[in-house]
Amino acid sequence: MERLERLRRVVAAARRHPVYAERFKDVDPERFTEADLAALEPTPRAVWLDYLAENPAPPPGTAIGHFTPSPRLGWMPEYLSAEDLALQASGLAPYFRALGLAGPALVTFGYHVFAGGWLFHGGLIEAGLAVLPHGPGEAERAAQLARRVGVGVLVTNPSFALRLAEAGLRVPAVVAAGEPFTSVAGYRERVEAALSAKAYDVFGTSELGIVAGEGPEQDGLFELPLMAVLEVLDPDTLRPVPDGGRGELVVTALTRTLMPMVRFRTGDLAEVRYRDGRVVLPRGVIGRVDQMVKVKGVKLYPSELAGVLKGFGIERYRVVVEKKPSGTDALVVEVVSERVPEGLAEAIKAATGLWPDRLEPVAEVEGLLEDRR
Repeated sequence: MERLERLRRVVAAARRHPVYAERFKDVDPERFTEADLAALEPTPRAVWLDYLAENPAPPPGTAIGHFTPSPRLGWMPEYLSAEDLALQASGLAPYFRALGLAGPALVTFGYHVFAGGWLFHGGLIEAGLAVLPHGPGEAERAAQLARRVGVGVLVTNPSFALRLAEAGLRVPAVVAAGEPFTSVAGYRERVEAALSAKAYDVFGTSELGIVAGEGPEQDGLFELPLMAVLEVLDPDTLRPVPDGGRGELVVTALTRTLMPMVRFRTGDLAEVRYRDGRVVLPRGVIGRVDQMVKVKGVKLYPSELAGVLKGFGIERYRVVVEKKPSGTDALVVEVVSERVPEGLAEAIKAATGLWPDRLEPVAEVEGLLEDRR
């Protein structure tokens, strides 16, 4: 099934769904094209939370259900039909084939409650790989079993990949997700060296499925054409950001018809590049758009510094914005560290476009942002 046919099928399903019915009443799914998405209002997560709070039970046609922790609902349910599962498997399989993966595939994401391993499972099978659904934890056992059967690809989060390496696992390929990976300087190199592997970064969520992934060249996460339509929008204007700009990742999932996700606002921060008409996220998701502050006229998302600082071994920090006596802004970054690592200021400038006026080592921080202006 081609991309346009998938899009029209999803839009038709959305037009019948209570979350979208009123807004989409004038939409003609049979004539709908990708260019028409821009005319549809993006859908905040809160809209789905409102609906699911009143309608938590599995709708007719449900084949499988997952749950994601939600501060508001406790657990947010996500339901997929048999058609959705088939769309997910057939949409993801070409990506795994393009990577040249050879099984068996050991999956260490969870299969209970969370979507986890299910997001990869069907696509791996359709790509021709045997799947070993091990689940999380038990690193020693996982490594032992993987060695015994000759695992060819590890599907995991990068931090657990390092634990498996400590347990003696070596594997040709790693598909990593669930945590910041290529957005953290040097992280990929550590994982690849530890496992003697080639490691690929992928991005997805339980609501959307896997929507972007690196190719064999490992030069950014490309929109997976049969899985999703990706947009990066300015969170204030909801207009597309220019090439090289940063904004909120907005996704139309092409594998979800029971719970259609059309222009779903993820709240995730990403930088975008446009290559030959394709959307590329050079470093994947780099933060959240929940907090944003303008410094010296530039939009700064404090959470985007997490990957930069983690590359220097710093886990906790705070951004402070002050006024200089001259009236201009001063950017201060407090880091929980005994000292400021060499090269940190340059790394912050490269990631954000802003040179920090001060970098201060501190014993403790409270919160992520303080605006003192």
